[in-house]
Amino acid sequence: MSVRKPRPWPLRSYLVGLLVLFVATAAAGIVVGWAEARRTAVSAARVDASTAAGLAARQLGENLAVVRGTVESVASSPGAERIFADPAACRLAFSLGGTQDGHLDVLRNDGTVACSSLGGAPGSYAGARWLAAALRGPQEAAPVPDPRTGRPALVVTAVMPGLGLVAAFVDLATLGAAAGKLFGGARRLEFVITTADRATVLTRWPDGLRWAGRPLRDAGLTATGTGVDVTGRPRLYGQEAVGGTGWLVFAGADRTAALADADRTAGTQALIVAFGLVAGLLATVLVQRRVTGPIGRLRAAVRTATTSGDLHTGFPLAGPREVAELGAEFTALLAAVEAELAERRRAEDTAREHERNYRQMFDASPNPIVLYDADTLAIVAANAAAATYYGPGRDTYADLLAPDERPEDGGRRQRHVKGDGTIGEVSVTTYPTSFAGRKVSCAVITDVTEREHLQRRLRQSDRLESLGHLAAGVAHDFNNLLGIINGYASVAAADLEPAAAHDPALRTLHADLNEIVAAGDRASALTRQLLSFARADPAPEARVLDLNDVVTDLESLLRRALGEDITLVTDRTAEPWPVRADAGRLEQVLLNLAVNARDAMPGGGTLTIDTAPVTIDERYAGRHPGVRPGRYMRLRVGDTGTGMSKATLERAFEPFFTTKPKGHGTGLGLATIYGIITQAGGHAQISSALGKGTTITALLPAADATAEPDAAPAGRHRPGAGETILLVEDDDSLRAITERVLQRDGYTVLSATTAADAQRLATACDRLDLLLTDVILPDRHGPALAAAVHTVHPGVPVIYLSGYTETILATRSTIPAGAALLSKPVSAEQLLHTVARALRRAMSGR
Repeated sequence: MSVRKPRPWPLRSYLVGLLVLFVATAAAGIVVGWAEARRTAVSAARVDASTAAGLAARQLGENLAVVRGTVESVASSPGAERIFADPAACRLAFSLGGTQDGHLDVLRNDGTVACSSLGGAPGSYAGARWLAAALRGPQEAAPVPDPRTGRPALVVTAVMPGLGLVAAFVDLATLGAAAGKLFGGARRLEFVITTADRATVLTRWPDGLRWAGRPLRDAGLTATGTGVDVTGRPRLYGQEAVGGTGWLVFAGADRTAALADADRTAGTQALIVAFGLVAGLLATVLVQRRVTGPIGRLRAAVRTATTSGDLHTGFPLAGPREVAELGAEFTALLAAVEAELAERRRAEDTAREHERNYRQMFDASPNPIVLYDADTLAIVAANAAAATYYGPGRDTYADLLAPDERPEDGGRRQRHVKGDGTIGEVSVTTYPTSFAGRKVSCAVITDVTEREHLQRRLRQSDRLESLGHLAAGVAHDFNNLLGIINGYASVAAADLEPAAAHDPALRTLHADLNEIVAAGDRASALTRQLLSFARADPAPEARVLDLNDVVTDLESLLRRALGEDITLVTDRTAEPWPVRADAGRLEQVLLNLAVNARDAMPGGGTLTIDTAPVTIDERYAGRHPGVRPGRYMRLRVGDTGTGMSKATLERAFEPFFTTKPKGHGTGLGLATIYGIITQAGGHAQISSALGKGTTITALLPAADATAEPDAAPAGRHRPGAGETILLVEDDDSLRAITERVLQRDGYTVLSATTAADAQRLATACDRLDLLLTDVILPDRHGPALAAAVHTVHPGVPVIYLSGYTETILATRSTIPAGAALLSKPVSAEQLLHTVARALRRAMSGR
């Protein structure tokens, strides 16, 4: 027994139900939209207020940081002391970008104005509440009355010890106005800046002058989220702290205006929905009248289309009850056909997209790509980059390989023959794929020749730098030992010299002592070579010079050193650029290179020296680590000797590396050259091959100034006249010999092992003429000791001693610019000459 299914409802019932649903949904949407619009408006206003508060706080913090930096810079400037002695030298200026944002004053200890960026007659801040604290240390106070402008201000101070202080006055009303104008925006936000405890208003915008210094409760700000302003208008507040001060910035948006905008938006939306409902009602009536009739004809048409297979037949819609009977047949037909057609279209589109992407990747790739048969190795396709890289005439993948390479080595580094016949190192990535219906291998090739070259250069540079640090560290301890050996030997030889003239035994002993001194000098020269390699030995004689002059002055000496069987050819540029370097060290470079070239040409040959100005571009600098773009003078020395192997070339600049027999070289020649060139800011490189000679190229940065004339030699020093010298040295033996040398020359010496002992001696003595101290002491560095001594004996000259070099000391101790520094070991004559010169300069400056 079959159950009869109920007949579907007529279309009119569905339309009435839909109309009711639309009206209810629209009404609910209007109410919800109105509430959401108000919430969104309030949230947006809060976000705007918070963002504006954050921006204003950040800008205020940056402005205050600028003010602090300006005050500290003026207070620490050596030229600021002139203002107290000569007020006419006042040249202060102060601005944060506005026309009335403050001023900068230099005050004496009694509060009178020595200099002001406002100019005019000098004033006085005597009696100001902030003055006493400001004289003790840096201060920031706000709000304070500014007697120069009559407006509330923030005062930022820094102490100038013994002289006074620097004070910057920042107009608070201007700060508030700047925040309002920059960040007030279309909402015309209110800005209130308070102290960190929220008790006092520093400024407000608008009307900043009225509110500066008043309690926060008077401003009407009752909460940090929602409150009312001074006019009673409700506002939505955001706040942010000012970095470095703790001040708070409040930005308030008008809540009433924000809600009014939301109400207008909600009303507009309600009107649009109402028009939509009317249009929907009219459409419903039209559908009810116009659609029911054609449904019957649509049913017949669908049956005809299903039977005949003609899917292009029109399907007029008619009758709501027939829709239920028609739906299953019509949906089944269209679903089946549409699914098949859609699947076919997707497959075709996917295939076309894959083909297009592959072709674009293949043709446009900058790397060579080759498709070859995995069995026969025959090349079936290659992109444009492969054709350019390999050139024509390559039929198989084996044709691409160097003679000693095999095809099965793919997937790693290989050597391929390029189109110009040279061999290049490449990285090959191979994977299987299909092409034109056949299985092939796809090889993606990347040339890594240049990258490998750069990596080797970088490894060599790192190795040389590590060796340089090791050499500099060893030289420090060795210099201390040499100072003791040379000092005692020199003093002993000088003491023994009068007696040795009459006693043969003592004469022999005197000669032995002189040999010890000579050996010490040779050891000192060796440490200087190590420090030159390490780029740590400063060049005290560096000056602007003409490289052509160095070559010309040394040419005759080089010809004698090379011998008659070696031809010297010099080619000096007609338009040289000046360079800044030590002429003596450049001569050492040329002599070392000439000696190496002579040893490399035992059967004679040609040594060529040429100079030329060159300009290094970004491309060249990128391929040579350590070289920067710019103007250089090139010094190139080439020989026609035996040359170097690749392994020797990579280690040529390493200290103590030599290919000469034992006893015929120290291995420091090229290492010293490398150090001299790089320490002058230049770059050194070698190109060589066995049997083809060697060429060494040095690039020295061009200087802007013209060449300087040679300085006149210094005369003999003046002996001491009882001046008191405080000697600070932690090495007992070195301290003893230094004290002995100074006392022999007529000085009174106070000796100390530590900075603490030295400070006690300086405090106890009535007169101190010179401080001679080691830079690195066990308890305190030399510059800190000098600062402490200057508090007791102002202006006393200081000479620093160190076995470290200036480059290493720069990372371990701060030596004042222009300070006298003697590098150990120091000869007696050098020490006494430097002491006499420092005392002479100190006397002339008093």
